Amino acid sequence: MKKITLAIMATLLTTAMSAQTASIVSGNTSFSIGSIVGTLQGTFEAPKGKFVFDPANLSATRIDIAIPANSVFTDHKRRDSDAKGEKYLDVERFSTIRFVSTKVEAKDTGFLATGNLTIKDITKTVTLPFDAKKNQDGTYSLSSTFEVNRLDYGVGGKTFMLRNVATVHMDALAR
Repeated sequence: MKKITLAIMATLLTTAMSAQTASIVSGNTSFSIGSIVGTLQGTFEAPKGKFVFDPANLSATRIDIAIPANSVFTDHKRRDSDAKGEKYLDVERFSTIRFVSTKVEAKDTGFLATGNLTIKDITKTVTLPFDAKKNQDGTYSLSSTFEVNRLDYGVGGKTFMLRNVATVHMDALAR
């Protein structure tokens, strides 16, 4: 019995030690959404958060990313003001857009992270594709492109002037 307990403890310790906990230290977040006048492009500040990754034990992987909602930038003052306003992101009340993973699994060319995406006061379970590449200096380069239906999160209302689905691209460096 003592040997079994020691073996279990050794396995747990090895698993815990092999997962790398890193802070997301830089990156960029951009989005595009179709409108009646063409495709609108915008950015947010770099994502921040934690990335715990063990490619040999994906059940130990955790992603917790936050983006400041008030950093939305489309290079158009009035549109930026509208995007920050109550009708869209309501940054006065909801300062952060956040994704927290609950499960990570391998896919053909990368990984899928299932978790909770919160925009404003609405949280939905989503599955986001991502790539994680270990750099020579031990950091990880992360990349993800995914779609978000803005109406699912109460960002604006139905209108013929703006499409419902935005494409989001995020890059991050975890150290």
